[in-house]
Amino acid sequence: MPRPIKPPRLDVDEKRGKYIIRDTDPATGKPVKRRLDVRAGDDRAAQAALGAYLLERERIQRELDFAAPPDDDPTTSDPRLVSIERCLVFYGQRQIGTPNQNLAGYHMAHLMRHWGGKNLAQVRGVTCRAYVDKRTAEVFVPKGAKAGKPVSPATARRELETLSAAIGAWHKEFTLTARPQVTLPAKADASPDWLTDSEYAAILRIAQGERIVSVDGVRTWERSGEPLPHLERFLEIGFATGTRSAAILGLGWERDPEGIRGWIDFGAMTIHRSGAKAVKTRKRQPACRIPDRLLPRLVEWREADRKLAAELAKEGVTLPNRIVRYQGQPIARIGQAFEAAAKLADLGKRDIDGSDRLAEGGPGTPTPHILRHSRATLLLRAGVAPAEVAEFLGMSMKMLLETYGHHHVEYQKAAAAAA
Repeated sequence: MPRPIKPPRLDVDEKRGKYIIRDTDPATGKPVKRRLDVRAGDDRAAQAALGAYLLERERIQRELDFAAPPDDDPTTSDPRLVSIERCLVFYGQRQIGTPNQNLAGYHMAHLMRHWGGKNLAQVRGVTCRAYVDKRTAEVFVPKGAKAGKPVSPATARRELETLSAAIGAWHKEFTLTARPQVTLPAKADASPDWLTDSEYAAILRIAQGERIVSVDGVRTWERSGEPLPHLERFLEIGFATGTRSAAILGLGWERDPEGIRGWIDFGAMTIHRSGAKAVKTRKRQPACRIPDRLLPRLVEWREADRKLAAELAKEGVTLPNRIVRYQGQPIARIGQAFEAAAKLADLGKRDIDGSDRLAEGGPGTPTPHILRHSRATLLLRAGVAPAEVAEFLGMSMKMLLETYGHHHVEYQKAAAAAA
């Protein structure tokens, strides 16, 4: 017969001369001890501290029961008695510590705003469509940006996929009598925007301090702007390798001691997009060979940084191990500088077809991710084998062909000639 669990109680730590609370962990049955900053003899303060502890203990237990109901709770199988909030919390707790943690949390915050107060039985086609309508009527403003843009149906779809995953996790654990089906909006056709070589040359010139001027209707360039070395480095690495923004901003000249961020290995002619201990996610960051066009720039920047590091060392200052820096410090985002440069480069009209990027229904002002789209597109158009392109970019073959393959079929020239 199991021993009864003793309730939390006060005791005195003789060595410290202060009160402690002795308790038993309800999950493990092991004794636990909470030290109090209350001197022995001050019974009133000790009782007050015990009361606060009991209240906090009960609150925590209620939260645990909410997210992980006991096995014998009969309400967990009835969709009418399970709130969507409870289902999401149950799912969210199982995402803690996984690569999906941050994204799931972001989706859950928006789902709870719109589905709060509803139960699983209310997840129907009409309510899912209403969610998409409400979300796409909202405006998303990126951190640091001055203006926002409407939430896309694709974003609403991804959030509803998280809701569906949460319902699936609950159903797997508690076996719902009827599992609700989440109705998703149609998946948009993959037609990512991309930059031609001449468009990229224009935004690069902006980063180097040049500006477009018009004289008698003729567009020319003059060096009248402020160079942005951090943006120039970002552009050159991104356009040459198609590496994602966060990985570029984390790159260093030397191996990261923590094994998280990427680095450049000149001896092996390799760009390690992430460290060996970085959390593995679906957005793979495999190493890639240093592109020929990028190598001389990297050598130039490394030499400049070595000289700068030596000068700063004389002043007792250490140069951060980052290739892309702003005012000498690492940066987390570059979207605002990129979009401002894109506007100055007059990238509103696409070279490839003359369409207006800024028109209603158009792709809008280019963002940093367009560099990845551009490299994938240009490699396929150059006839590089899709398998090699996918490996170089860290992208699945399925994703590559679904997103870019049916728009750019130049790599099929050999098949067409043999047909």
